Order: sequence, then C-alpha cells, then structure tokens
Amino acid sequence: MPAISIRPVVDDEYPAFVTAIIEGFSDDVPSETLADAMRETLPPERTLAAFDDGSIVGTFGGYDLTLTVPGGTLDMEGTTVVTVFPTHRRMGLLRSMMEVHLAAAVDSGYAIAGLWASESNIYGRFGYGHATSYQTYKFPAAKVALRDDVTVDRVRRVSPHEAEALLPAVFEQVRVRTPGMFSRTEAWWANEVLLDEEWMRRGRTKLRFVVHDGPDGVDGYVIYRQKSAPSDDGHDNGTVLPVEVVAATPRAHASLWSYLIRIDGCPNVEMWNVPVDDPLPWMAEESRRVVVSRRSDALWIRILDVVRALEARTYETDGTIAMELTDPVLSNTAGTHRLVVNAGSATVERTDAPADVAMEIDVLGALYLGGQDAHALAAAGRISGTEESIALLHRLFHTAKAPWCNEVF
Repeated sequence: MPAISIRPVVDDEYPAFVTAIIEGFSDDVPSETLADAMRETLPPERTLAAFDDGSIVGTFGGYDLTLTVPGGTLDMEGTTVVTVFPTHRRMGLLRSMMEVHLAAAVDSGYAIAGLWASESNIYGRFGYGHATSYQTYKFPAAKVALRDDVTVDRVRRVSPHEAEALLPAVFEQVRVRTPGMFSRTEAWWANEVLLDEEWMRRGRTKLRFVVHDGPDGVDGYVIYRQKSAPSDDGHDNGTVLPVEVVAATPRAHASLWSYLIRIDGCPNVEMWNVPVDDPLPWMAEESRRVVVSRRSDALWIRILDVVRALEARTYETDGTIAMELTDPVLSNTAGTHRLVVNAGSATVERTDAPADVAMEIDVLGALYLGGQDAHALAAAGRISGTEESIALLHRLFHTAKAPWCNEVF
C-alpha cells in the first residue's frame, strides 16, 4: 500500500467525509444539511478516513451504542460507514482501517463491537459473527384477516411533534427486554428516526405516526409511509410501508397491525426488518397469507473482551464449558476460556486445561445474543467438539426469545 494516512477527520473535513461515504454507497449527497445531521450522531472524533495525497479514499466510523444483551446491557462500538474507493481496492486498505478501528475500540474499553454488513462476505474474516436476523413481509393486506379471538382496539394518528414526545418511552419499554436492540439518544431520534426530508421519501409519502393507548398510557406505535399506485381495474393499488412497529403488549401489536392491513387505497403491505418471531402470522386466520419474502442477516457481533462480554449477559441454563478460541485480528481474545454459569450468572477465566469445544471468534459473536444454533454451526464445521459438549454449548447460549436489532446503523 502506498503512503496512505489513516486518522479521524477534523471539523472542516467533515463535509468531504460525508460525500465520500455517500458516493461509496453508490449515491450522491442529497442535501446540504445531511452533514450537519450526521455530525450529531457521528462526530468527527468518532470517524476514521484514509487519505491519499490529501483526498479521502476510504471511510470508517464508530457509534457509541448501548446494546441490550440477555439479562442486561453492554456498551458497544457500532462499526459503520465502511467504504473504500474503487481506485484503492486490493491494497489492504480495509484491513488497515479495521485494525486501527478495533484497536481503538479495545483501548476505549468496549467489550463488543457490532455492525450491519452491506456485503456479508467481508466481516467474518475480521471476527464479526452473524448474531441476529430479520425477515421481510410482502403480502396483499386485503387477504389477511385476524382471528376472531384476537382483541384489537382503535388506534390514533399523532403529529410528528407528538410522536417526538410519545415514542421514545414506548421504545425503551421494548428495548430493555429485547436482546439486539440498542438505545437511542435525543440526537438519534431527531436525526436518524424522525428526520423526514424530501429526499428521504423516494416517491413515498411523509412519515405517518399512529399510537395505541393502553390502560397506563401509550404502549405501542407504528411509523409508516404510503405509496400510491393504479391498478388495471381502476381501483387504488397502493402500498403501506411500515418503517417500525414497536409494541409493549400483544394487544398493542395486534391493534397496530389491524390498522395497517386496513388502510384505504393501500391493499398491499411491505415491511423489512421484521423480528423473526413476530406473532402476526399466528394472529391471522391463514398464516400463509402473511408472506415472508426474505430472511437475512442483521446485526453482526465482534467480541473484543471475552471475559467482560460473557459475564455481562445472563444464561437460561447452568453449566461449565471450556472454549478454545482463535482470532484472526486480535490476540487478546485467543486461547481457552472456561465459562461457568451458576444461577444464570457467569464467571469466565482463562485456562490451560483441555477445551471442550473449539471455534473462531466470529462464531462466539454469532452465539452471543442467543439467536443461533450451535448444532447447526457444528454441522457446518464451524464448531468442533463432542456431541455432548456442543449440546451444552447450545443450551448455555441459546435464549427463548429471539434477538432482534431495531435498525441499520
């Protein structure tokens, strides 16, 4: 690699940094205000850029996030905006930026890092493991009827200003009990969730906000857009596009979906990033009418400190297992660690004793939030050990509730 410097950008370089990100994802900067909005959640000191003769040819960033893990929370380095210009491919630039990024995350005290992968073949080699999944709904709403025993209430539309006041509390109720979700600051709500500039609509409507009122106040909400379309028979053939459905109770969830599938002029529903254990198909008279058009990877987890990460979560089964870990980037996570779980809490220590199972660090990241199957990973050759040890590993890490990550970052 030629003499390329890697460092955070300074304030007056930030607009060029944003331009490099957007062009790296095959688009043009859509608004002069975008850099100011991004700066609120990703300040210059949280960035990395690769400079070649003064020009930015690669980008990296790290959000300071708090992730819900089974039984608790843990600060997470949110790896983001990773790009390399086509002119500088195959030069080791991505690896160089990743090594700087991960070393800085370790020095800053993070026990885990996480990301959404734009290309899923990239990040396993840097130790990130596929920890959560999402599914996509795409179905004709007119053909979905909820069962008679599903209780639904009327919901109400609120203004963007009201949404700003009402939605965060509901989100927090759900976040604290859902592994894979991360907390949102006021700046995140303003600039990542509720921001609704013209360029963001892409032929769709403004954001709409609807809430459900429970006995103790608002306990569910949906953010959605609509897109109109004609049909051959002269009737409206529009689509309702939920952005986020967050419900603290089953009744709120049912009521919000009852609303979404009965919007005049929009007999179609399309929603991505639906939790894999979403109950809507089970509320429908015919579950196959709620068509899942895709299932894919979502949040990837990178373990940076094995002891702190494993001791930060709780476990639904007690037991002891020794895990031999290999790491392609960080030497501090490699070696054999003994995990002892008693009454749901863990203690972890390094050991020279023989390991019960062996895996690469990305596999541990995949298992970490409880959503993956150790048996399947072993069958794929990603975990070695006896059948009994792999079964114990699965029981220790797996959780009854599937993890879900609330949004791309």
